[in-house]
Amino acid sequence: MTRKNQIIIRRKVLKLSAVFFIAGSLLVSCKKETTTIGDGLEGSSLNTSFTDTFSLKTYTEYADSVETDETSVSLLGAYSDPVFGKVDCGIVTQMRLSSVAPEFGNAGTLTMDSVVLTLRYTSINYYGNIQPMTFEVYEITDDLVRTDKEYYAFNSPTATGSNLVLSGSETITPNIVAEQVVGDDTLPAHLRIHLDPSFGMAMVAANDAGQMNTDDGFVSFFNGLNIKVNSASIPVGQGTILYTVMENSVSGVTMYFKDNGTPKTYNFEFNSSAARYNDIKYDRTGTDVEAALLDLAEGEQAFYMQGSALRAVIEIPNLMDFNYDSLGNWDPKIINKAELILPVQDFTSDVFDVTSKLFIAKIVDDKLSQSTLDYQGGSSLLTVAYNDDKKEFRFYVTRELQAMLSGERDFNGFRIYSPSFFGSTIERIVFNGSKTTFKEKPRLEITYTNY
Repeated sequence: MTRKNQIIIRRKVLKLSAVFFIAGSLLVSCKKETTTIGDGLEGSSLNTSFTDTFSLKTYTEYADSVETDETSVSLLGAYSDPVFGKVDCGIVTQMRLSSVAPEFGNAGTLTMDSVVLTLRYTSINYYGNIQPMTFEVYEITDDLVRTDKEYYAFNSPTATGSNLVLSGSETITPNIVAEQVVGDDTLPAHLRIHLDPSFGMAMVAANDAGQMNTDDGFVSFFNGLNIKVNSASIPVGQGTILYTVMENSVSGVTMYFKDNGTPKTYNFEFNSSAARYNDIKYDRTGTDVEAALLDLAEGEQAFYMQGSALRAVIEIPNLMDFNYDSLGNWDPKIINKAELILPVQDFTSDVFDVTSKLFIAKIVDDKLSQSTLDYQGGSSLLTVAYNDDKKEFRFYVTRELQAMLSGERDFNGFRIYSPSFFGSTIERIVFNGSKTTFKEKPRLEITYTNY
């Protein structure tokens, strides 16, 4: 197995992204999601049989070191989930100059009208439910490095000074749909956080002192920003995580000022030179998820997946017994179709929606996974869509199980992932466990033909 065929989920170094799955961890493409193994056998003169009596072992696995630097989606907000606990997401980022040694004018006659931090929403927009959010922005003292250093969800910035958000404007109800007119421009929907004008004047003073003569000199002088929300008063079952894109012309910090009465602007950018990472913190104290992580047996009732943190795991302990009959005699079979069905707990009152698609991978060991034979190739084949009517996911595993039963592939079980960038999503799912008290249990359905 080459490294390109592996999904690295290392306990200490965990670089998980959609690009890695699509470009680095998958093998050659196939043209159909449903396997062609056994085509023509089912319904033919050969005797076909069906079984769904396999025992499954289901549990939750914690990934404690997910790398979150320079991901395509930056997470901002918090939610409090009765099952998963509290999640708090902040953005730590450098600001870069749009031009060096700018001509601001005479500081003595310059008037700083406003300073606005803007973040464009991604096509996902948000997770949870939209409600008023109280924003905080601080200067950091950490030296961020884009190319030589990795940052993780557990990293925390060192902030200094007071909240830079303009007093009285901290609380905003995001509008993730409406375009915004700024001057003569109509811009896509984005978040606008007003900073104190004194921050802008500090930047003017820095320019006068030569701190903006070079881009690298500026980030050495001003390390960057920690953008976050005040999550102290979020009720259980509520909260919002905004999905934003930093490397975009709409995102940045803009100073609006007048020089001797002449209106001017200057932009600080979150561009491809700016180091950044998602700062994600979890508090699972006293939750069902905490119990499931402490005792894998809890997965018999429910098991969990949460982007950037938790993987759902399914094992089939007696799979190889399928090669034998009830008396223990060798009795190999041809699998015509095999589906792994995972029912989901999805209630109308729950504001935290089930993610629309998932990805299944074969477990190699405690550190590595590998794409299954049924889901290899182009991105359109990698994921399985959620069936909202049946409240379940169905994964084809025909090719994979046939290869395992024939001895071509080892089998240790499956891991279930969010297909999004793994350091850039916080969606979660509750799966029914193998011994759930609910009606629908996870199951493996196989239609097969005896040799």
